[in-house]
Amino acid sequence: MLCLTAQSALQGRSDRSAWQYTRADTPGTGSVRWLAVTDHFHGEQVLRIHVVAGPDSPSPGFPLPRAGEVVASPAMQRLFASTPDDQLDDRFPGEVTGTIPVDLLSHPEQLIAVVGGEVPGMFTAAGIATSPDHAFFAFARIIVGIAALVLLVPVAVFVVMASRIAAAQRERRLAALRLVGATRSQTAAIAAVESGIAALAGTFAGWLAYEGLRRVLASSVTYEGFPFHAADVRAPLAALVLVPLLAVLVSVFPLRRNASKLPTAVRALPLAVGIGGLFLVTYTSAAGFDELAALFVISTVVGALVVGPWVCLQVGRLLARARSATTALAARRIEHDPKASFRAASALVFAAFAATYLSGLVSAYGDLPGTGIPPGVVTVFDGRDREIVSDGTMADEERIRTREAIASPNAIINTRREFVLRERRLWDDVESAVHFAVTIVVVVAGCGVAAGAAGGVLERRRSFALLRASGTTLGQLRRVVVLETGVPLVAMTGLGVALGVLTLVATKGPLPTPGFAAVVASGLAVALLVAATPLAVLERASGIDAIRPGTSA
Repeated sequence: MLCLTAQSALQGRSDRSAWQYTRADTPGTGSVRWLAVTDHFHGEQVLRIHVVAGPDSPSPGFPLPRAGEVVASPAMQRLFASTPDDQLDDRFPGEVTGTIPVDLLSHPEQLIAVVGGEVPGMFTAAGIATSPDHAFFAFARIIVGIAALVLLVPVAVFVVMASRIAAAQRERRLAALRLVGATRSQTAAIAAVESGIAALAGTFAGWLAYEGLRRVLASSVTYEGFPFHAADVRAPLAALVLVPLLAVLVSVFPLRRNASKLPTAVRALPLAVGIGGLFLVTYTSAAGFDELAALFVISTVVGALVVGPWVCLQVGRLLARARSATTALAARRIEHDPKASFRAASALVFAAFAATYLSGLVSAYGDLPGTGIPPGVVTVFDGRDREIVSDGTMADEERIRTREAIASPNAIINTRREFVLRERRLWDDVESAVHFAVTIVVVVAGCGVAAGAAGGVLERRRSFALLRASGTTLGQLRRVVVLETGVPLVAMTGLGVALGVLTLVATKGPLPTPGFAAVVASGLAVALLVAATPLAVLERASGIDAIRPGTSA
């Protein structure tokens, strides 16, 4: 549910601030004179809106000010009170007579003021805008939707792996019911109800956690440097239905997997074509390859997923060379079914690959100066485009900006600081989102690996019990389980990161910062701890009772 809140958060921010983007062609039944100007103060964006309201003027949700009046947001009013008039307040002539409701701000700390009175450059609108229509918002929603799907992949894998716990015992029990007269539909209904009850309980617990965490998310996660309204951070209620439904569907379909052929090196071919093609496009001038760049990218992404089982097989064979008996047992398990070993951690390959590549792109902006840019040139665009040099102090820069805004209210006044600060904030937010996504994916993938390992332990109760009876210690069996679960987890994370770095090199992109490695290492450490949870059931599962007649093999 947390993964799905980004869409509503962006939608809510855009809907709340839609009135601020009123245009001359905005439909309506009234009439209002309007001019919105983007301003800045100490690098922070300030929106100044000039209005002339009449008796039939529409309302954005609060009374429009008359000439000589100002209506400002709470954050703007605090800034007025703490700033000399010649640096800020004089740009907004009039007395503050009202407050813009927080619900009509894009974020709680938005700096915006509506000033009553006629100024040059105003236009007449018939209504106040009520819905966003700018293209960037639609693009951002697409990106967020793709990111949500990436985050949900390990969740779906986890549900599938969790449903496989004790699958063999469940199938034998249902088979026994069939022998005493139960129909196939009745046994399917029993399996569905069992899984559904557990899934409903888990979904309810997850919803309680979501209700508590979404408020923390709203206040701590930023977009363009600012947090969200808590009411906008909400997930569609359909998520509450889809999770138990997925669990029920998985429980109804056959859970036993048939043996399949071992993967071969042919699986590495799409990846080799993709990476090799990117190198050709970037480092050579061969004709015709530029048009194939998109296909090489797709081949790289698909190849990263296809090659996973083969990599697991090679890792298992490498482990098999060890002289340790526990390592050899774990290696044989991975070798026997590398596709199963990869399946539990499959989400990690693409997630780590995408996160590494994005983190590398973000690192290119890590050295951009922000507020440390010394005050200097103020650029004024008012039809007489010109540059004004300050005395080197921030206060004088703001006085220049105020003086020019009074002389020409519709002028666009900028310094390099605004562009750099906004760009840096945007990329900082992207970097934080990437790190957050990597951590979530790695931890949830660890849960999937743990669920698969727990199912494997329960299915091999008799084998483990025979090993203990023949002299293998419980500690040795624990090391076997840790290796079985941990090695694929580490291998798939490493594969994704390595492919991400290789793709950056192939496209001449900057490498990720050392901080990204720390994030990956931390997430992987937590995932390994989660993946070790099957150890809790190992002692009981390998007890002497598992060898007695009637127990599972």
